[in-house]
Amino acid sequence: MTPNRWWTWNSERPAELIHLASGLQITPLLYAASKERISLLNPGSEITFGRRPVGDALIQFTTEVAGTVLQWQYELREGDFMIQWQVLQHGEWGLRFWVNLCLTGTKDLNFVYERQTGQIFGAGTDRSFSLTSDKKPLLVTQHQDLEALNKEYQDHGYFYLASRAESGEFLALRFNLEEAPSMTIRGSLGNDPKKLVPQGFPRTATEPRERALEALHDVIAWNHVWDAVNLRPYTALSRFWNKKKFGGFGVWLNDILYNAWMWGFFDVARALENLDAVFAHQTEAGNFPCLVTGNDAWLDRTQPPIAAFVVWSLYEKTGRTDILERYAAGLLQNLDWWWSKRQLGDTGLLCFGTSLDAGDGLYKGTKLAAKDESTMDNSPLHDPVPFDEVSGLLLAADVGVNSMAALDGELLERIFNELGELATAQQLRERTVTHKQRIAEWLWDESRGIFANRMISGDFVSTLAPTSFFPMAAGIGSGDQAQRMIHGYLNNPSKFGGEFGLPSVTRDDLAYTDNVYWRGRIWAPLNFWVWQGLKRQGFIKESEQLAEQSWALFEKNWKQRLCGENFNAETGEVLDQPDTDGFYSWGALLAAMKALEN
Repeated sequence: MTPNRWWTWNSERPAELIHLASGLQITPLLYAASKERISLLNPGSEITFGRRPVGDALIQFTTEVAGTVLQWQYELREGDFMIQWQVLQHGEWGLRFWVNLCLTGTKDLNFVYERQTGQIFGAGTDRSFSLTSDKKPLLVTQHQDLEALNKEYQDHGYFYLASRAESGEFLALRFNLEEAPSMTIRGSLGNDPKKLVPQGFPRTATEPRERALEALHDVIAWNHVWDAVNLRPYTALSRFWNKKKFGGFGVWLNDILYNAWMWGFFDVARALENLDAVFAHQTEAGNFPCLVTGNDAWLDRTQPPIAAFVVWSLYEKTGRTDILERYAAGLLQNLDWWWSKRQLGDTGLLCFGTSLDAGDGLYKGTKLAAKDESTMDNSPLHDPVPFDEVSGLLLAADVGVNSMAALDGELLERIFNELGELATAQQLRERTVTHKQRIAEWLWDESRGIFANRMISGDFVSTLAPTSFFPMAAGIGSGDQAQRMIHGYLNNPSKFGGEFGLPSVTRDDLAYTDNVYWRGRIWAPLNFWVWQGLKRQGFIKESEQLAEQSWALFEKNWKQRLCGENFNAETGEVLDQPDTDGFYSWGALLAAMKALEN
């Protein structure tokens, strides 16, 4: 169903308002004459994402183009909207800096400008539109599209009047900052925009848990976009990646599942939209693909199974059995696929791989593809592990994926019990119990006092990652084992301890100083699952400490409105190296941990 609300649906133009149901869109275009700079405010340094409080009625952001800084605010209702801007800093004489609001819609909607009143009207076969501004536009021009307006500025600057018009299917309302350093514009579908008045908005949160919850919403709301390829809404990993990197959409499996889980705090419908985006691409073999984009599909590999955790969490929040019914069969097929395609010899455990008979995605059949399945693709955990080119398997039992699969089986058992499918639930229970016992027996390294990856040869992998704590999230291991890991590793400053936790390898590992992706940097999903395990096993003090560390790391960067894909483990910085994104959705898991602490 097409959403009715105004929203920033276009991933390439985050300041653009679109009303999907009617096809109307309003696009800001800024022109700085001093630099001859034309900006559509694409994701990047010229726009800083501001508040988007729960309720979706308010959007705030800041723009900086050629030294001119504007504070923007949108107020959104079902068919109505209000746009406001205010100059915070002039980069040049305001007369030479132009704000353009571009109106376009479906082909049957024609806009008319009344010069006497300054109002804009639009009428189509089944809709009407009206808009008014506190001050009249200095100029209204008609163009074929945004590209034509852009070219006019390039060729003629702002003195050009040949495109002046009073009607058209694409109108640009032009204001400069000498006449309009601040502005309020009111618009409506079918009503009188003059009646629109500011409603007031939720106060800015001050208490840490409230701030964490507000930050969490801000991040996923900004990344919630319209997938124009598949005609559906979903929450992108980062709207910065959606078009250039992914060709219009990108469903990287666990990223989208985390987004679904995070939407569960605020809007179950959006959570289900993200789940649907994942399930839409489930293969005939049963697995959820690792990645599907407008350019490629990695059907030969998946990522650790966490979808049952998301579905069960939504059920616990809502009590809706229809959610369980909607996804149960697909969840079971995915977990069964793991057991049919990723068993490591006769160990009774799972490993990573690339299925040689599935798809034709980039890297298929390589060790890199098998490492992709872990999500931790360049982790030193994989360095010494042999890759079997015949089977496509990475020949080590991984603690992380085995723990996630065990938890997936446990939660699937609950799901099928709730649905009254008791025979299936019993089969899941039997397999999960055996699996947990095998993890406890074969992946515990007694000499080091920690769970560790183990190669098919029987040798433990020397590198350790926070995934060593993941068995706790699945209820695996004794209290004594947990204590040994906590005291020997979690709190040890030469291992995973320190001001910012948890690095993706121990601090004394040779790969730690690489500071490249999974070789030493901090990743929110790793913290999240360790925190889940600490809470499940009753280590409340330690879980609270990790949540505080994670929130401190997040908030340090959130002051600059940065939500990192990953973080420097020494300084906590996000943008200290190029292999990270500054507004990445799963970084908000750090805030979620704080929001859930008692």
